[in-house]
Amino acid sequence: MKNQFNQTKTFKKYFPMILGLYFGGLLFTSCGVQSEIYWTEGSSVDTSISPLQIPLYKLNKLILIKGEVRGESGYFIFDTGAPGLVLNEAHFEDYQLDPTRKVTGVNGQLHDAHILYVRNLKLGKVAFKQQTADVIDLSHIEKKRNVKILGLLGVDLFRGVELEIDLHKHILKIYKTDKEGNRLYANTPKYKSNQISMPFKYSGAFIELQAEINNKSYRIAFDTGSETLLLDKNLVNRDKIYTSLISSQSLLSTDGSKSGIEIRQLENIKIGLNLKKVTTLTTDFKKLRSHGINVDGLIGYDLMASGIVTINFKNRILQIQPYAKA
Repeated sequence: MKNQFNQTKTFKKYFPMILGLYFGGLLFTSCGVQSEIYWTEGSSVDTSISPLQIPLYKLNKLILIKGEVRGESGYFIFDTGAPGLVLNEAHFEDYQLDPTRKVTGVNGQLHDAHILYVRNLKLGKVAFKQQTADVIDLSHIEKKRNVKILGLLGVDLFRGVELEIDLHKHILKIYKTDKEGNRLYANTPKYKSNQISMPFKYSGAFIELQAEINNKSYRIAFDTGSETLLLDKNLVNRDKIYTSLISSQSLLSTDGSKSGIEIRQLENIKIGLNLKKVTTLTTDFKKLRSHGINVDGLIGYDLMASGIVTINFKNRILQIQPYAKA
């Protein structure tokens, strides 16, 4: 198990997973609400001085967090493209039906949403209490990655705080903030001069940023569950965005279905900073747009790998502190 983390594999050896792309109705009718975050009992950390810290684990380009819920221990996928807490039906079968919400199943049919009440979600020394989770089948991800996946940690869990994602140190820091979004700490670190700030807005559950390709502006969602940059193929064709074709393959979605995609290389995209020679998947965004999510692409790992990413949900500001070049 341990030796799977931080391994490098080429995209040809596994199906890339863009977790937020095919949630169907779950994205837009989530039962998730803003959560309050607690230190677990027995912790000696002074939270008036120190932020909360959670270890991050990399499995290929998926970001995992070790956790415990309802007596089960395993890993959660850190996925800001998900609306809130999502549990894997493979491990939590005692769910209830919510007839007020409809979601799309593996067979494409609509059915009542599956929900489960969670008293306590533990992520190391950090806890979330009184959660209502959506329950979907994520067993296909477990089989592909050979790791126990308890579920997804979505954006609604963190809306009341500021997050700092540092992939080089494998740490997620959680800063408590006041009503204005200022950190509530005596020794708050100062922002560095080369830190890049970008305002964002929400498109459904997604954090929407402005990006630039060939001097033209596009709406790109920041989704920590996206292993690879994903662009709408219709937009790529319409705007004649040059990308070099690498291969054609299938995209594995959270409902277990596969969609035809092309794997390409984009020479440059600017999202606060310039990312060069980015492996890019192109596919049809029709399903997202049918639910009112009007973004042109998704990005996750490539942005996090370029620098420390800080998200202030109250001020709706995303910042990037570029990593020093090796």
